[in-house]
Amino acid sequence: MRIKSNERGFTLLELLSTLVLFSIFAVIIWSFFFQSIKFNDVEISKNQLQQEANLIVNTIQQVHTTSSKYTISTNTSETSLTISNNQTEITFDKNNVQYNLYGSEILPNGDYHLFLTLTSTQNSSVNFITETTFSKLR
Repeated sequence: MRIKSNERGFTLLELLSTLVLFSIFAVIIWSFFFQSIKFNDVEISKNQLQQEANLIVNTIQQVHTTSSKYTISTNTSETSLTISNNQTEITFDKNNVQYNLYGSEILPNGDYHLFLTLTSTQNSSVNFITETTFSKLR
């Protein structure tokens, strides 16, 4: 009598090795996916801080060239920055930004040197630092 051998299908060893390889591949793809999401969030925060700093610097430049006297200040918790002159008061107070301002004395017809650091309150390692000098034509 002849025995038919049925060799169709997979052995248990082939099935388990395929499952292990698929699992390793899935974990690698999964980690790259979440790492790219985290990197994207950090870059978005940096971009927002840079845009906020550019807006502040442009506003200070405009006030510096048009006003004879003005003040720049931050509140005690450094969650807002205020630029004020005799006519207007401009306040920057984004919820997720901490403002650190270091500058020289503002002279009526002189130069003003400014160090501005914006830090994300969501991730303190994300910050943007700008340094500039404002001058008036004499």
